[in-house]
Amino acid sequence: MPEPSADQIQARGVDRMLVRLEHLDKLLNLAGEVIITSSTLHELQRDMVDAVTHHRPMTESDLQIIKSADEASARISQDLHDLVMAIRMVEIGETFKLFRRPVRDLGRNLKKEIELKFEGEKVLVDKALAERLVEPLLHILRNAADHGLETPIERIHDGKSETGIILLKAVEHEHETEIVVSDDGRGINEQKIMEHAQKLGMIRFGEQPSLLSILCISGFSTKEKATDTSGRGVGLDLVNTMVSEFGGTIELENQPKHGCIFRLHIPKLKAVNIIDALIVRCSKTLYALSIDQVVSLQGIKPDQIQASMDRERFIKYLGNPIALFDLSELLGGGTSVQDNPDVVPVVIIEGKKERIACVVTEFLAPSKLVNVPLAKDMFDRDVTGIAGTCIISGGRVGMTVDINTVVAMATGEPLKTEEEHNNDAFSPSDVSKSEKDNFIFNSSVPDSAAIKHSQDELITKAKLSAQRDRIANRIEESSQKDLTDTDISDLLTELSRGLMELQDVLLSLENDKDPELMKEAFRRLHAAKGNFTMLGVGVSAGLAHELETLLDHLRKGRIEISQELMDILLDGVAELNNATKMLPQQTPDVNSALLTRINIVTRSLEKNEPITDPDQLLGTAFTLVPTVELQLLGALKQGAQAYETFIRFKSGRQAEFLVAYLTLRKLCYHGTILATLPSISDIENGYCGNAIKVLWASPLKPDALKEAIDRWAPLFNIAEHQSVPTTVFRYDSNAEI
Repeated sequence: MPEPSADQIQARGVDRMLVRLEHLDKLLNLAGEVIITSSTLHELQRDMVDAVTHHRPMTESDLQIIKSADEASARISQDLHDLVMAIRMVEIGETFKLFRRPVRDLGRNLKKEIELKFEGEKVLVDKALAERLVEPLLHILRNAADHGLETPIERIHDGKSETGIILLKAVEHEHETEIVVSDDGRGINEQKIMEHAQKLGMIRFGEQPSLLSILCISGFSTKEKATDTSGRGVGLDLVNTMVSEFGGTIELENQPKHGCIFRLHIPKLKAVNIIDALIVRCSKTLYALSIDQVVSLQGIKPDQIQASMDRERFIKYLGNPIALFDLSELLGGGTSVQDNPDVVPVVIIEGKKERIACVVTEFLAPSKLVNVPLAKDMFDRDVTGIAGTCIISGGRVGMTVDINTVVAMATGEPLKTEEEHNNDAFSPSDVSKSEKDNFIFNSSVPDSAAIKHSQDELITKAKLSAQRDRIANRIEESSQKDLTDTDISDLLTELSRGLMELQDVLLSLENDKDPELMKEAFRRLHAAKGNFTMLGVGVSAGLAHELETLLDHLRKGRIEISQELMDILLDGVAELNNATKMLPQQTPDVNSALLTRINIVTRSLEKNEPITDPDQLLGTAFTLVPTVELQLLGALKQGAQAYETFIRFKSGRQAEFLVAYLTLRKLCYHGTILATLPSISDIENGYCGNAIKVLWASPLKPDALKEAIDRWAPLFNIAEHQSVPTTVFRYDSNAEI
């Protein structure tokens, strides 16, 4: 099979990517050189026609021009190839960042403290390869978090820090990129793995296969019951298959009690679709075989071909028997016709697991070719084993052979259908479909019990329905413009990239409460809202607005960063990203469950919002918790009187919250304060207007109380005050003291 190209490696097409301006400048320069070389060849062609017409021999100058044009053409071709490869390269760090959310959620699900670290983020890899690496790396990370890292109490008992470390590292070598996934957990109990594999009948007693080979057996798992994280025995088997598909290998280094290290060795892509190939002829058909998988060329005599019970035909190579087949027959083209009956041309090729020998008609010269992958509907018959077509020198058309598939066909290894290949890319039994589509944006953390409990109490169906309608109405309110398909595509690309960056900012914000990160998150969410509005998608624009409101409360210090809040924000960004994937073919629906969670937070903000307006204070009743009720009953038993006291201050000399606080301290000399509006904490934090209302118990009679407050009212800048005895209260077990 030809060396894996970027087009063959990618699971999904890379529709768009950022291109550096310096690369565009180089491309423009090369285009200029192509024009100059083309002009030179055109002039040369005219001279040659003239020479032939007038029977004039070519001059030394003409030959020199041909040589220069040939050298320029070869150099420009190489420069163009190198530039295209450079354009396709991206930093592996962008791929590494995709795992921050899944690892965070895994830690929460597994009740483990996990820190994900990166090294070598600047290493460059092909864009398509970077996308294909996501899935196998996710499987390894899941195993590291679930099987490798211990619980905090286990780690402390073993003398480790309670936070487990998973390291993602990229190392660039001359011919390959090495991706390392390591953890500092318990490592792998090799004896237990061996015994379990024997118990399941996957290996025989006495066999000593490598640890990695056992772990990569399909269906192998040490867990008796599958969970959302692991236990179905498909993870490492799929990792091995997927890494092998793009020519990579896996190594495992086990360190009992200190963790384990997975090393993925990924060969560098040397061309987008250019291959170094050996050209062979079978009868009249030309085939191109990747030189990297050609082991040897042999010219053997017919009597050197042997037969046995196990193998129909075989030859000896370096003393070992190798099965012999006809390449043309394997590819469905009939038996290869031999030009010379005394010598049979045989090419030995190597697949993933085995070597075979193939009879051909003739060896032709090695050549550098451009492989054109086959379109699915190009042929009306099965073309298994053909990777594509190519143009061979002289304008002849040849077929590029998929050597891995040909060897598998010859040795009886079962071939996977296209559907099975797609399923292998991400197993449905391992991850839900929504997570398969966009796992980095989907949280596997269920709603907390508090959210579920509050759902019925805080959110009525009428309010939720009204909010859905309000958000849906934004579709008509949005000023959608006449957008071309290109405009829509550009907006969706910008949205997708911006939402990815927003998620990254939110994950950083969870660990570092930097005000600048809050501003950055707010700006990116605001930009997303604007893009959805431009697209006329009111549902998503409305959701972005609701999330923007939460971020604004966070930015202004009205709410604190918590895991519950971060879950809501991250799930909201995931919902927006899913909407981006649906557009423009399908319009997203309102996510009622997510709106419910947002409403719980905003409702609690309304409940705790400081009341500063004097008229609103007068009309607001106190809400007592049972412990305050007991305090009040105790004071009443001792002969005290319960009062609601309203106090309004003059504007002026001192900050209102400071005057209110000093006034409350003064009231403490005359009784016991049970509750205040605004609350004590709000007053201490400066959330106070020019009035307060106090529920308290005092032994003073109403007249004596009025006289006492009148005496020190001028000292505390009090403009008016009223105290009313009260015996009616509203109790709430959820209210704060």
